[in-house]
Amino acid sequence: MSGQKNFTLGRRDLLTTTDQKLSKAMAEANASSRALAVTANTAPAVEPAERLAIRRDLLEPPQADPTGFERIIGKSDLTSINYLERGKRASMAVCRIRVPSPGGEWYGTGFLVGPRLLMTNAHVLGSEIEAGQAEAEFGYEHDVDGVLGTPIQFNLMPHEIFFSDPQADVTFVSVAPVSEKGVPLERFGWLSLLPLSGKAVEGEWVTIIQHPGGGPKQISIRSNQVVNLKIPGRNLDAFIHYRTDTEPGSSGSPVLNDQWQVVALHHKAVAAPRDTAKPEAPIKWIGNEGVRISAIFRLLERRRLENDHALRVLDRLERALGFTPMVPEISTTSSEVLEADGKPYKPTRWAKQNTVYGYDPDFLSERLSLEQIIAPVKAQAAPLLSGTGVELVYNKFSVIMHADRKFALITAVNINGSELRHPGDRPGSFRRDARIADEYQPDGEFYEKAKGNDKVQFSRGHLVRRFDPAWGGSLEEARNGDEDSFHYTNAAPQFQAYNNVDWGDLEDYVLNQTQLTERKVTVLQGPIYRPDDPPYGKERKGGPWKIPLSFWKIAVVQKTATNVSAAAFIVGQTQYVDALYEAKVFKALAPYRFEELRTRKIQTTIATIERETGLNFERIRPFDAHDSLESTRRTRWISSVNDILI
Repeated sequence: MSGQKNFTLGRRDLLTTTDQKLSKAMAEANASSRALAVTANTAPAVEPAERLAIRRDLLEPPQADPTGFERIIGKSDLTSINYLERGKRASMAVCRIRVPSPGGEWYGTGFLVGPRLLMTNAHVLGSEIEAGQAEAEFGYEHDVDGVLGTPIQFNLMPHEIFFSDPQADVTFVSVAPVSEKGVPLERFGWLSLLPLSGKAVEGEWVTIIQHPGGGPKQISIRSNQVVNLKIPGRNLDAFIHYRTDTEPGSSGSPVLNDQWQVVALHHKAVAAPRDTAKPEAPIKWIGNEGVRISAIFRLLERRRLENDHALRVLDRLERALGFTPMVPEISTTSSEVLEADGKPYKPTRWAKQNTVYGYDPDFLSERLSLEQIIAPVKAQAAPLLSGTGVELVYNKFSVIMHADRKFALITAVNINGSELRHPGDRPGSFRRDARIADEYQPDGEFYEKAKGNDKVQFSRGHLVRRFDPAWGGSLEEARNGDEDSFHYTNAAPQFQAYNNVDWGDLEDYVLNQTQLTERKVTVLQGPIYRPDDPPYGKERKGGPWKIPLSFWKIAVVQKTATNVSAAAFIVGQTQYVDALYEAKVFKALAPYRFEELRTRKIQTTIATIERETGLNFERIRPFDAHDSLESTRRTRWISSVNDILI
């Protein structure tokens, strides 16, 4: 938050920027565009085409909101009559925050964003002590007859959750489940937060629901217009600015678009630049600044592995979206946690005569070259010590390591369902691979709790599951494949609330339920790496590590002797996938709140995986069963294997 705290007119809920560069930029934006409007012709120049496309896809279907996009691009002011009713419903989650103090009390605005989770500004509630004394008051507003309602007061419970960041000016705090008079909090609902960036574009009008000056609830409806400000040397990506010539917003208020989605957390007003010749002139408000919801999610993600309360906030935000809580998956047995690493195999293990190791690009009727797939990102691959390339070959599968992230860039396995054999008991411990430098792979110290003071502990999870390469002409060959899967190069930290059974069910389904002649499948998979993946293990050997939160998988099936089909999937924290908006459905104010969302798995297009990873799947793309659907929304949720298209 740039500038010092400057509470205006004695109001704790009215913070005015002292940043004159920001005031000047806002004034210039107002002067140059008094009636800014995005049009179909100018939109690409105002906003990136991709961002505008996301904004359009976050609208409801035309049959529910016929003029939604026209309002955004300035072609219409018409809206469905249910707009007001839905706004009233959204307003129920907004409350007045009352904080006692030695000099009396101060007020701010806050709003529920998940089950028993309140969000406001850090300058409204800056400490657990303040939050422990404060109350959230709902229903302090005039009814249709003009009668002012009595506030329904709820205690805050910072001992459960209290996360505050003064730089982002955001605070999350837990709220008691019932009021002091027995009213359940769930009566007021919540405003779900969408992590996807693109919920508002320049020129769009936004609405603020607030308790200005601690007074009754009021609404500034479509009276603030979004502007993109540019200040040399200043990064404003975390903030959104909206110009106004009326009252400034109240701290902690939700800033909402026409679909009543929360765009930002309002946090300060922008006044006109000071006129040194008229130091006593009254303040003239020209705009407001809010903290983008997408920026708040990025903050929480960065802190989730080092701050228990950040993790708890994310769990409740995910519950609000219909997701199963994202809790660290802890090993169930101490023997697995404390097991010693196995001794690395000698490289000669994979150099036996008359035996071909590694992924076979000609396994199916269509040649799928691993070299071609990784070509766009090959510079990120870790080299082998032998200097012979980047591919680690194992029995029936290959792994290419990411040099910077120290986990797999991609794994590729061939599965022959007609020759699968049960390899027997678990072969033993994970081990490092002696063919690649230690700096490019983890070991047991990454997973052992005693080796660091991290808040969470990971268990070792297979990428290529142990039974996939367990096939061949003999039991020994199947066991070799099983043993090879227990390399740290094939391991990923299991933080997601899913396990190998999820992927295993998928592969079993692909093998058993499709019309196969040879029961052959090639499976490609790996993590989705993002710049803002959370850090972990600063004090651990090889740390700090950045932990991927989502994983992808593409299964390519030999359906007939000459035809293949493919299906692409994403599992894990799928709400952070850029293309997820293709899968969303809206029901009133509850985006994503359907039972099928609870599995954290989506079937998507191969093109989506390409965008997320940078890999090249052009040889597989024509066989994508999902991409042939006659729909603009080709990403969809799967709650069971019966939902899979292939």
